[in-house]
Amino acid sequence: MNLLNYQEKTFIQEILGPLASTAQAGNFEDAVVLDLAKMTGQNDAPFLVYSMDQPYFIQQPDASLAPQRFYGRWIAGTTCNDIIAMGARCRGFSLALAAPPQTPADDIRSIALGINDVLTSIGSTYEGGNFHNGDMATVGFAWGTVPRHGIVRRSGARPGDRIVVTGELGFGWLEYQIRKNHLEHLIDDADKTKFRTYKSMPIGAASAVAAAAESECFTSGMDLSDGLIEFLYTVKTRNDVGCLIDADLLPVSAASRRNAPLLGRLDSSLGIVEKFPFLLSFDPGYDSPLRHAFTVRPDAFADASQHFSEHGYELHVIGEVTDDPAVLLKTDRNVCEIPPFWDDNLRQTTTMEAWSDFIKGLDLKG
Repeated sequence: MNLLNYQEKTFIQEILGPLASTAQAGNFEDAVVLDLAKMTGQNDAPFLVYSMDQPYFIQQPDASLAPQRFYGRWIAGTTCNDIIAMGARCRGFSLALAAPPQTPADDIRSIALGINDVLTSIGSTYEGGNFHNGDMATVGFAWGTVPRHGIVRRSGARPGDRIVVTGELGFGWLEYQIRKNHLEHLIDDADKTKFRTYKSMPIGAASAVAAAAESECFTSGMDLSDGLIEFLYTVKTRNDVGCLIDADLLPVSAASRRNAPLLGRLDSSLGIVEKFPFLLSFDPGYDSPLRHAFTVRPDAFADASQHFSEHGYELHVIGEVTDDPAVLLKTDRNVCEIPPFWDDNLRQTTTMEAWSDFIKGLDLKG
């Protein structure tokens, strides 16, 4: 068998799981966790969490931002994203860089400046790394610490917990489709500006997440690099519970609602998104690394919300954890099941084709 025979998560669990403890289904977290108490003998020592990522170069629409500088920001943002998801404060970052000799030195300097832009914004430090002569490639390494009582894992959710997200959803997916399919001329100037600058600083609400985690507000959580639905199914499978999402609470911006009808130009079946713009929230993770999702104790939501407000962010309740082990969507018409759907690096169809099939499969009753 080769990789074409696997889904991404199956490959990780079946091939890597027997060898790497953090790839096992029950241990899979956003980052690797080291218990410093066991290593140092100090019972109150924090956890150290670290993560590695190999972010690829992506196009971005902001012409005022040099592409290589944005690439540096993207490298740092996507790598630190997993540290933030576990409630930790990022403390350091390193980069393994390969580049051919003919690469302009200013391009590498620009990548480094972009990395530093993100790290400065979250109070972290660029520590250095490694260089190799070869085809352009990058591997980011980030680490952070979190108090023992504040670490956020993928397990821990309980019935009655609120399900929350750290900002609007679906905008990145819509922006990407509009840009990819050259539909920018069909949106107004104000929305063009928002679309252009949406990911110019690709990092989430790091300080707010850490403050709420340190106050023990979160019972579980993770990043949304593969989309909201992956998080909901993680809550379900890791905790033997269910999720009930209220469509009216999903945070879809006015700009998304105005421009959602453009998807119908790509596939007539996607005209349903004009009628139900909340469907954008079920995208395959294109709001990453700006967004995270958590479950929150009911009595802790006010505290968590205050932490976010103090740091300039808003926390959105979108549903709750239930006893019924199903992932459900409540609309003003009915309650229906949300089938599994998330990004998959080994998928053989395009992501848009997979998303279109997912949308068609939802029983929205009109």
